[in-house]
Amino acid sequence: MTLTLLDGARILRIDDVASIVAADASGEFGLQPGHAELVTMLEPGLFRYRTSSQAEWTFGACLGGLASCAPVAGHTDVRIVSSRILHGGQPEALQVQLDQALQRESSLRLSTRESHLQLDLALLRRLQQLAQTRP
Repeated sequence: MTLTLLDGARILRIDDVASIVAADASGEFGLQPGHAELVTMLEPGLFRYRTSSQAEWTFGACLGGLASCAPVAGHTDVRIVSSRILHGGQPEALQVQLDQALQRESSLRLSTRESHLQLDLALLRRLQQLAQTRP
């Protein structure tokens, strides 16, 4: 299998992958070579994979995203696409980094929502002023 990790900053391709474990809304699932076609939305969290030449798992984390698995010319191609993917390192450290990234994203969303609300209110006030000045 080939695992391709895509986020806004990079594309990382890992060949000779023997097994992948990730999680979607239904829970944890595994992928191995020859797996049937699959497209699923990933939950924010850790994933792991192992290549044929290594016994230990390599960990990654994503802010949620899309995972797809498809056979391509007799080979299984797996892609994980997310706005942010953290790769390598110990699972505990990755979880801390993921929690921090999710907190930053949540704060940014709240700030953006507040800015939109302020713009909407300013526009409404201006439209009311314009309506009052018309003869």
